[in-house]
Amino acid sequence: MFSETFIFYLILFICIFVIVGLLASRTIINSKLAVSDSKLSDMKFALDASSIVAFTDAKGIITYVNDKFVEVSKYEKDELMGQNHSILNSGIHSIEFFKELWKTIGQGQVWKGEICNKAKDGSLYWVDTTIIPFMNKKGKPYQYVAIRNDITDRKKTEEQLKDSLKDVRDITFALDQSSIVAITDAQGIITKVNDKFCEISGYDRSELIGQDHKLLNSNFHSKQYFKNLWKTIGTGEVWKGEIRNKAKDGSYYWVATTIVPFIADNGKPYQYLSIRNDITERKKTEDMLHRQDKLAAVGQLAAGVAHEIRNPLTSIKGYTEFLQLDETNEQRNELFDIILDEIERVNLIVEEFMLLAKPKVVKLEDKNIIPIIKNTISLLEFEARKKHIRLHFNANVDRVLISCDENSLKQVFLNFIKNAIEAMPNGGDLTVKVIVQDEHVQISFEDTGVGIPQDKLNKIGEPFFTTKEEGNGLGLMVSFKIIEHHNGQIFIESELGKGTTFNIQLPYRIA
Repeated sequence: MFSETFIFYLILFICIFVIVGLLASRTIINSKLAVSDSKLSDMKFALDASSIVAFTDAKGIITYVNDKFVEVSKYEKDELMGQNHSILNSGIHSIEFFKELWKTIGQGQVWKGEICNKAKDGSLYWVDTTIIPFMNKKGKPYQYVAIRNDITDRKKTEEQLKDSLKDVRDITFALDQSSIVAITDAQGIITKVNDKFCEISGYDRSELIGQDHKLLNSNFHSKQYFKNLWKTIGTGEVWKGEIRNKAKDGSYYWVATTIVPFIADNGKPYQYLSIRNDITERKKTEDMLHRQDKLAAVGQLAAGVAHEIRNPLTSIKGYTEFLQLDETNEQRNELFDIILDEIERVNLIVEEFMLLAKPKVVKLEDKNIIPIIKNTISLLEFEARKKHIRLHFNANVDRVLISCDENSLKQVFLNFIKNAIEAMPNGGDLTVKVIVQDEHVQISFEDTGVGIPQDKLNKIGEPFFTTKEEGNGLGLMVSFKIIEHHNGQIFIESELGKGTTFNIQLPYRIA
C-alpha cells in the first residue's frame, strides 16, 4: 500500500501537469486567434480598399458601411446607419426586380447582379453587386454582407456603344432603303450586297458573293477609267463617278457611284463600301436633250443650206426645161433629161435634209406597228440573204397601236436595218424585237456587226456624222427627228466586235 505522503505528491504532480497543459493550450489558442484576427484584418483591409462594403441585419437595416460606400453614395455614415437600401433607390429597377433579390437571399442563396443607385446629390451610379447571407444555427439568415464594385463608367460606355450601334443600324437601314450598296474586300471581291443591288443587277445574292464587279462590266468604259478608279481608292481616297453596268439579262443601267475605302492600322484599305444610285432614266434624258440640242443646231444649218441649194436648183431646172422646149436634137434632149433627173434627186435629198429644220406636218393615225415592221423587214430580205445575214423577228404581242405616220416610221426602220446590214460585211444576225413595257413599246434593232467605237458613238447625231460601220449621219439625224416628232426616243448601245443595238421607245395605245 502506498503511503499517504506518496499519494499526496502523486495528486499534486497530476494537478501541476494538468495546469501546465491547460496553460499551454490557452497559449496555442491565443496564438491561433491572433493569427486569425490578423488574417481577418487583412481581408477587411483588402475589401475596404477595393470594394464598396455594407452589412445589414436580417431586415435589411444597414449596420456597417465602409469609406468607399460613403464616397460613392455621398452620404455620411451616420446618415446611412439604421436606414435600408431604399434610401439609394434610383427608380430604374422594377419592384419585381427587388422582390426576386430578397427571395434569393432570404433562402440563404448568394445573389449577383447590377444595380443602379441614386447618390445624395441625385446623380446615378451603377454597382456590380454580390449579396451573401450569413446563416444562424436554425438555417435562417441573421445578416447580409453586400460587396459592390463601381461600374458606372463601363455602363456609360455600353450605353454609348448601344447608341452607336443603333445609329449604325439606322444608317444601314436608310442606305438599304435608298441606295444600291455593296462591300468588297481589299482585292475587290464582293462580300456583301443589299436587296437593291440584287434587284437592279438581276443576279441573286449567291451569284454575286465571291465575284468581283467585272461580272457587271458593260465594256462602255475604258480600262484606263477603272485603273484611275483603283488608283484613287487604293491610296485611301474616296472615288465618285458614274458607271454604266450590264445586268444579268443583258440590259444596261447607269449608277452614280461613291466608293469609300476602310483603312486598317497599317494605313492600307482592307475593304471598300460602294454606295450607288440608279440614274438610268436621268442618263436617257440627258442623252435625249443632248441629241435635241444637236438636232436644233443641225436644223438651223439645214434651213440655211436648203435655201442656198434650192434657189439655184430651181433656176437651173427652169432654164433646162426652157431649153428643152425648142430642142430637137434627141441626144441633147437625153442629156437634159439626165440633168433634170439629177436635179430631182438633189431636190429629194434637200427635202430629207429639210426634215431636220422643220418636220413635215402629217396627220398621225393609230396603226398596228407589228405588220409595219414585218413589211419593212421583208423589203430588205433579199439584200440580207445576199450578204449572208439572217433576219429574226420577235414580239411579245401580236397587236400594239401607235399614233404615227406610217411612211415616216418605215423610213426610220429601213434606215436602221440598212445600217445593220452594212455593219456586217461578213454576215451575221439581225434581230428585230418588239417589247411592250409599262409605259412604252420598245422596238430594238440588234446586230452582230463590228460595233461603233466610243468616240464615234458619242458623236452620233452631230452634223454630217458618218461611219463606215453604221451608215451616214444624215439618215440617223432624220431618224432621230422623226421619232422625236412621234414623242419617242432613240437610245444606242454598242460594243466593239460584238454589235450595235438601236432602241426606239414610243408611246402606245392598248389595242
